[in-house]
Amino acid sequence: MKKLLFLILAISLLTSCNDKKTEKTQVEIELKTELKSEKVDTTVVYWQTNFDTIKKTQEIYIGNDKHELELKTYSLNDSSIVKTSENYKEIYHDNVTEIIIKKGKELILKSLVKKSTFKDSLDGDFLKYSVLRSVEYDNIRSNRLYFKADIDVPDTDWAFGVDFAVFYQTDKKGQIDFWNVKEIGL
Repeated sequence: MKKLLFLILAISLLTSCNDKKTEKTQVEIELKTELKSEKVDTTVVYWQTNFDTIKKTQEIYIGNDKHELELKTYSLNDSSIVKTSENYKEIYHDNVTEIIIKKGKELILKSLVKKSTFKDSLDGDFLKYSVLRSVEYDNIRSNRLYFKADIDVPDTDWAFGVDFAVFYQTDKKGQIDFWNVKEIGL
């Protein structure tokens, strides 16, 4: 009888030690799970590369001479615009526009317009996250071609409109002047 009592006591003692070990292991597993669940996934929005070139061609008259004005807008596919927040990352590509004037086969002017062209009049954060969306021909006067440009931050309504002119002759040929930089929203 003593042996039986001793055996039962030994078994219960060993079982209770094993239960404490199991409880400790269970607590460790729960802590590790909580730590792992605190990691936050980041959503990444990446604009696909764009190999299209938007080409607009029209005839303009400089004096009595007919010229061809060509606007070529294309993506740089440079992933140069990166916006991040706590768990969200956006990656965009900037655009540029080439302004080309030809008289027959003779190249009169070739000028490149980028958003950085207007950096003196744009907010630093806006410039950092924006893209040159479009450039449209407006008119010709004196020795300058006049245009309108739209610059905006993708997937927002933060946008600016800019009026600018490009000199096509004289010693200022190719020089760009701009004014009337104003927030237009979308």
